[in-house]
Amino acid sequence: MHVKNIIIFSTLILGFWACQNRSQRPIDYVDPMIGTDGIGHTFPGATVPFGMVQLSPSNDFKSWNWCSGYHYSDSVLKGFAHTHISGAGLAGLGDILLMPMVGEVKLNPGTEEDPESGYRSRFSHDREKASAGYYSVVLDDYDVHVELTASERVGCHRYTLGKEGRLNVIIDPTHNIMEKVLDTGVEFLSETEFRGYKKCDGEAGERTVYFYAKFSKPVSGYGLAKDDEIITEVFKLNGNNTKAFVQFDLQSDEALEVQVALSFVSYKGAKANYEAEVKGNSFEETLAEAKHKWSEKLNKIHVKGTSESDKRIFYTGMYHSFISPNLVSDVDGKYWLEGKAYPSKIPQYSNYSTWDTYRALNPLFTIIEQGKTAEFVNSLTSRYTETKVGLPVWECLGHDNVCMIGYNAVSPLADAALKDIPGIDKEKVYQAVRAAAMSLEKHSPNYDKNGMAEYIRLGYVPAELNCAVSKTTEQNYYDWCISQLAKKLGNQNDAALFAERSMGYKNLYHPVKKFLYSKYTTGEWREMNPKVWDDLIANYVSGNIWGYSAYVPHDVNGLIELMGGKEVFALWLDDIFADTTQIGGHTHVDISGFIGKYGHGDEPSQHMPYLYNYAGQPWKTQEKVRQVINDFYFDLPDGLVNNDDLGQMSAWYIFSSMGFYPVCPGDMKYIIGSPLFKEVVLNLENGKQFKVKAKNKPKENIYIQSVMLNGKPYTKTYLTHDQIMDGGELICIMGSTPNKDWGTKQGDLPYAKVDLNKNQSALPKITYKPYDKDNSEVFEGSRRIELTCHTSNAKIYYTLDGRTPNKRSGAYKKPIIISKTSNLKAIAYANGMEQSFIYERTYYAGRRFAELEKGFPKITLLNESKKFGDADGSMLLDLEIGSESFNDSRWTGFDGEDMVATIDFGQPISINNVSIGYLSNTGVWIFPPSSVRISVSMDNDNYNTIGYQKLNFSQEEMGKPFLRRQDFQLGRTEARYLKVKVNNFGLVPDWHAAAGHKGWLFVDEILIN
Repeated sequence: MHVKNIIIFSTLILGFWACQNRSQRPIDYVDPMIGTDGIGHTFPGATVPFGMVQLSPSNDFKSWNWCSGYHYSDSVLKGFAHTHISGAGLAGLGDILLMPMVGEVKLNPGTEEDPESGYRSRFSHDREKASAGYYSVVLDDYDVHVELTASERVGCHRYTLGKEGRLNVIIDPTHNIMEKVLDTGVEFLSETEFRGYKKCDGEAGERTVYFYAKFSKPVSGYGLAKDDEIITEVFKLNGNNTKAFVQFDLQSDEALEVQVALSFVSYKGAKANYEAEVKGNSFEETLAEAKHKWSEKLNKIHVKGTSESDKRIFYTGMYHSFISPNLVSDVDGKYWLEGKAYPSKIPQYSNYSTWDTYRALNPLFTIIEQGKTAEFVNSLTSRYTETKVGLPVWECLGHDNVCMIGYNAVSPLADAALKDIPGIDKEKVYQAVRAAAMSLEKHSPNYDKNGMAEYIRLGYVPAELNCAVSKTTEQNYYDWCISQLAKKLGNQNDAALFAERSMGYKNLYHPVKKFLYSKYTTGEWREMNPKVWDDLIANYVSGNIWGYSAYVPHDVNGLIELMGGKEVFALWLDDIFADTTQIGGHTHVDISGFIGKYGHGDEPSQHMPYLYNYAGQPWKTQEKVRQVINDFYFDLPDGLVNNDDLGQMSAWYIFSSMGFYPVCPGDMKYIIGSPLFKEVVLNLENGKQFKVKAKNKPKENIYIQSVMLNGKPYTKTYLTHDQIMDGGELICIMGSTPNKDWGTKQGDLPYAKVDLNKNQSALPKITYKPYDKDNSEVFEGSRRIELTCHTSNAKIYYTLDGRTPNKRSGAYKKPIIISKTSNLKAIAYANGMEQSFIYERTYYAGRRFAELEKGFPKITLLNESKKFGDADGSMLLDLEIGSESFNDSRWTGFDGEDMVATIDFGQPISINNVSIGYLSNTGVWIFPPSSVRISVSMDNDNYNTIGYQKLNFSQEEMGKPFLRRQDFQLGRTEARYLKVKVNNFGLVPDWHAAAGHKGWLFVDEILIN
C-alpha cells in the first residue's frame, strides 16, 4: 500500500477512535515516563514498534541510572538523540544529537551545573509530555517547544518558537552515552539538506551511524565546526570532533520540521530510508502513522475492570515490550554485523537481550506477535546459517558484547520452533542452537569464559570459574530446549545427549545445605557464606543463591525429589519468601525487589512464585504473584523496581496480571496464577480470541475458588499453548480466602521432569582432579604433600619440575616431601573414565619470621578504604596464593587505586628476594598493574628504591584471565621496613567497554626471602 494511503487510513482510524470513550483505547493508557526514574532505565522519547530510531531527550552518562540517556531527576537537557536502549543494565548509543536554541550560537554543550556555558537548556516536567510515538517539551532557556515522533528508520522533530526570531539547530554527532567517539563528519548538501556520520566504539562495538537530515524550509545560515571552532567557507568537515549548526528565521508560533534518517551501513542507505518512509510527509502525518502502529500492537490485548492505574501499568508494559528487538537493516536489506555489511532478504533486528527476555517477553510474542516472532527467529538464525558469526549472547546493534552468560538465544529460537510458529525453518534453527551448545570459545576475548570445556566434560561449570552455578543451571536449561527440538525433528541421539547434559545441576545440589553450591573440578564444595553478598556474587550472576537454586525450570519435579518431596519443597520456598535476615557486603545493583530472599528485580528468580503449583499448593502462588504485582509495579516514573531489561520486567507483569506465566519456555505450558483484571481478551493473529474472565472482584479477592474452561470445570493449574491459540474462554471465580482443594490433585499439577534412560547419568564421566587439602603454598624447612582424589580407585601421577604429567610420570603412592620451591603437577586416571584435569600448584620455600619479636611483621595499607569486600592487608601475608578466580577470598582488590603496603619487621633483617602476585581478568574490570616498585628503609621515613619494573601487556594478553608473580632479586639488602607499591593500570584502554574509567587492581601474597 502506498504511504499516502496508509496515512489517510490511519487518520480515519484515529478519528474513529477519538469518537469512542477514551477508556476503551489502550494507547491512551501508555505513559512512557514510567520507569524513567529510579533504576527503571527506560526513555520517554518517540519510537515505533521494533524501530531502528528511538528519538528521545538525552544527557551525558552520569551514573548507572543514566543507561537510557535520560533520568527523571534531570532538570537540564543536552539535546535529542536518535538511538537509545530501553530498560537495559548497560549504557550505550545516543547517536546524532540535535538541539534547537536561540541567541548566540554555542557548539559546546557546556555543563548541567552551568547550562549557559553551552547549548544545554533547563526544562520542567510540568511542560513535558510523552505518549506512544510522541514526546514534547519546552526548553525554558530558549522558549522553544520541541515535539518528536518517528517512523521505523527516521526521527521527526518539530520546533516552535515562542516569539519571532532566529532559531539555531545544533547538529552534534559527537554525543554518546558511555561510548568512545572515534570519528565524525558533517556535510552541507543544499539549503534544506544535511548529512553526516559518527564512528564510535562501545557496547555496540566499533560501528558507524550515518544520517541524512531534511529541513522543512531553506536555511538562513549555517556553519561547520571542528573542535568547536567554526571553519568558514566549507561545505564538508570530518575529524573526531566535528559539528554543525543551521539557522532559520521563524515567525511567532511558526514551526520548523526536521526529518533525520539513519543507516548503520551508508549515506545511500540513510537517504533511501528517508525516501521510503517519510518523504513528502508532514510531522502530523508521521505522528498519525506512529499512533496507528502503536494502536495496532496495543489492541492485541484488551483488559477490562480494576483501576485506571492498573491499566496504565499494563499498557505501558505492553508499550515497553514492543520497543525491542530493533530493526537494523535498511530498506534495501543491507545491515551491519560484527564489522561487516551484509545483504539480507529478510528484515534484520538486533538489541537482543535474550538472557533477560527469553523468560517471558519472547514467549509473549509467540502468542500475540507470531509474525514478528518469525522475523526475530529468522534474523537470529541467520547469524549462524548465513553470516557464520554464531548465535550472540547479548547483541547490540549487530555486535555481540557478551555481557551475559551462556548461549541464551537458544531458548527463544527453540521455543518458537517447538510451537510451530509459521515462517520458521526448524532445521536451520536446530543447526544454529546445536552449534551454540558445542562451541568451546566465547565470541569475545574480553569476558570470562562460560567454562564450556569443563561443562561438557564434568556436567557442570566448576567453582574455579566465576558464577559457576548460574552458568551451569542456565546451560542445563538451554540444553533441555535443544533436546526437545531434536526430539521433535526425530534426532533421538541428540535428544538423549542434550537431555543428559541438562541434568548437570544435580552435581551442584548440596544435600546438607539444600541449595545449589559451586563445586571444584576436584569434587570438593566451594566454601561460601550465604550471609555475605560478595560470596554470593562469586557463584551467581545477576541473581542469588535462592533464585538459582530453584532455577531448573525443565526439571522442577526432579528438584522436588532431590529435596524430599512436594511438602518439603513447599516449605523450602516458604522459608525463602519469609527470610528477612540481613546480608552484609556489596549487593549487585540488579538484585532488588525483595520478598524475603526472593529478588524480583532481576530475572533468574522471577519464576519462583509459580513453583508452588508444582508442589500442589497453588493458593501460595496466587498470594505471591499478587504481592509482587502490588509491591513492585506502579504508574509512576519510579514505578519499576529495577531496569526493565528491554521489556522482560513488563512482560512478567503482563502475563501475571492476565493470570498465567511461562515458567519453562519450550514445554508448552503456562502456569496459572491470579488474574488481576475482570476480563482479558487476547486478539490472536489467527483470527481467534482467548479470554480470561475473573469474577467476584479480582482486584480484592486474589484466590481462585474454581475455574471453567470453555464451559467445563477445569482443575489443572496450567494452560497449554494450544489451548490458548485455539481460542476459548477461561473463567476464574475468585474469593478472599484460599481454596486448598482446587488444583491440588496429582493429575492437576504441572509436571516437569527429565527422564534419562538406564545408561545415562548426570554424574561426571571424567575422573575428578587430584588435589592437596592443605591450602598453604609457603613453607619453611620441608613440606609434606598429601594428594587426594574423590574418584574411587583412581591412580595419581605427578611431576615436580613443571612438566605435564602422564602415566609415565611418577606414581603417587605416599606423601611427597619437598624442601625447596617446587612446581607440582598431578593427574588422575580411573578405569572407564576420562583422565582428570591437571592439578597444578607452586610451593614456595621461605621462612615465617618466627624468631622475630611477637607481633611482627606488621603490614599497613595506604588505601585501606578502597579494598574489595572484606579483604584486608593481612591477606598479603597469610601464606595463601590467589587463584584465577577473583573471588576465592585470597585477593586484596583496590578500586581505581594503587596498592601501597608497608611492612615493619620489628628489627632489621636481610632481604634476598621479594615477589608479589597480581591478577588480570578484564571481563570483570580487573587489569594488571602498570608497574611495581620495591623500597626499603630503616626509619620508615627515608626510603630507597631497590627494585622497579614497568609492565606492558597487549590486548591479546589481557583477553583471557591470568595471574603472575613479579619477582625482585635484591642481593641481601638490610632493612627494617619494606614498602611495596603496585600501580593501578590507569585508564581502561579504548578496546574495552569501560574505556575511560579506572579498573580494579587485585594483588595477593607478598613473599619475602
